[in-house]
Amino acid sequence: MNGLAREEWEKHLNGSLITEEMYGSLSEADHEDAHAEELKFGTAGIRGKIGLGPNRLNRYTVEKVAYGLSRQIRKEGGGRVVIGYDIRRLSREFSEAIASVLAENGIEVYLSEGYITTPELSFFTRRHGADYGIMITASHNPPEYNGIKVYGADGAQLTDAPAAALSDEINGIEDVFGIASADFDEALERGQIRHIDYRNYEDYQEKVKSLTGDIPASDLSVVFSSLHGTALPVAEYILRDLGFDGLHLVEAECEVDSDFSHVKNPNPEEPAAFTGARALGGEAGADLLIATDPDADRIGIEVMHEGEYVHLNGNQLGIILLHNRLNTTEFERTPVVVKSVVTSDLSRKVADKFGAESVEVLTGFKYIGAVAKSLEEDTTREFAFGYEESYGYLISDFVRDKDAIQIVPAIVKLASELKNAGLTLVDRLEEIYAEFGHQSEKMISHTFEGLAGREKIAEIMDQFRRNTPGEIEGRKVVCFEDYLSGERRFDDGRSEAIDLPRANVIKVHFEDGWIALRPSGTEPKIKLYVSLTTRHIDEEAKIINDMIFGV
Repeated sequence: MNGLAREEWEKHLNGSLITEEMYGSLSEADHEDAHAEELKFGTAGIRGKIGLGPNRLNRYTVEKVAYGLSRQIRKEGGGRVVIGYDIRRLSREFSEAIASVLAENGIEVYLSEGYITTPELSFFTRRHGADYGIMITASHNPPEYNGIKVYGADGAQLTDAPAAALSDEINGIEDVFGIASADFDEALERGQIRHIDYRNYEDYQEKVKSLTGDIPASDLSVVFSSLHGTALPVAEYILRDLGFDGLHLVEAECEVDSDFSHVKNPNPEEPAAFTGARALGGEAGADLLIATDPDADRIGIEVMHEGEYVHLNGNQLGIILLHNRLNTTEFERTPVVVKSVVTSDLSRKVADKFGAESVEVLTGFKYIGAVAKSLEEDTTREFAFGYEESYGYLISDFVRDKDAIQIVPAIVKLASELKNAGLTLVDRLEEIYAEFGHQSEKMISHTFEGLAGREKIAEIMDQFRRNTPGEIEGRKVVCFEDYLSGERRFDDGRSEAIDLPRANVIKVHFEDGWIALRPSGTEPKIKLYVSLTTRHIDEEAKIINDMIFGV
């Protein structure tokens, strides 16, 4: 972007939702980055820093998304959108700006009256019979970020084809300062914008409670942190109604706070997110620590086992939940288990034991949601469980995105049952390993910022594609999968097509596991996934990481 473009944006500072104080506090490098390129609507929606400029989230870039969506809706002959928002900076303001543009274009809008969770937005989209749903959230990103997730009528985030169509509409809008918008209060008074019916909140909670049933009495003690996000009060209400009274809240971290003042990282994937929970857990003698991310779609736990808190990774928690789901549920049809290509293969062994079918999809919960939708009218198969290694789980598909609120009572009930038997969730995990094999996983993420960073990530992927070693850390490569070319090659010379959409993922298989490389779709990161039959995963993953990244 040139200097005139920046001057034009600065003329529109008033009305952008970005204050003069906020704008003036930024460095020149921040200002340059804000005008270096334009935020693009991609397959995961939009996520970026809040600020003034085409590469930032502000009223104008948010209205651009809303106007593009209204044009797409008119093409499709629809007319209803449900909007929710979380506790982040400007989330409410962005939601009202989007609602106002949609109302101006004749779209009927249902808007949450206060903050809600992402899984609730998925549920409400279907419940209101909407054509689209919009969630304003940046999930577990730092406080300077926000984002927009767009959902289809099925309650799942848009898959590739509809996302591309919407992206074309949004990215084709050039005049971001001339987008017409209704007056929000007037549109609300006229009924063009309505608030989500409160009975839907109760219906969602009833469905979650029906999944678990009453939690057995025990002396289980649980510490919970919402990491300043949206999981409360809904998770607390559900546990109370199911008869569980051993809940202790990390009070400071359970206050709504868009600055995340009392957490080092609002991401339950990271052990650092449990610092406050561990401190309270030690005081309360807690058996289980639970944390959910700010929009309550991801969940992490730590378990008191043999005198210390053990942080379960996403695969470990997932396999415990999967085993419990298949072991305790009577299915009317063949249960279907869905996982991503970078999630542990241990799930296949567990699924096989219980007669369940395994389906593998690309990374992104929208693909799990698409499988759930495809099973709606199936008379022989039904959705049983979906998960990703990145701490996202779904027990029942009345929600079509990962749902931490479903998992809270499920994991508390299982932990209560185990506590009454003198066991912990770690004991249950070891039982699963003893029966199915000890598969260990490690994910290592590398961040490369800016244009140079994107070029670095592209170079790493290109080098690995062109120079794939025949052996890695003493393990012979038996199969190489390139999801971008859609080809699977075996060490005996055979090859076959991969029956999945194209994606920038490389996966290398050994006799005892695999590794995968995948650039993030929403952050300037490239991730290395390691899944091996070993009890020394940290050491072996480091060797593989150092070889690939030249550390």
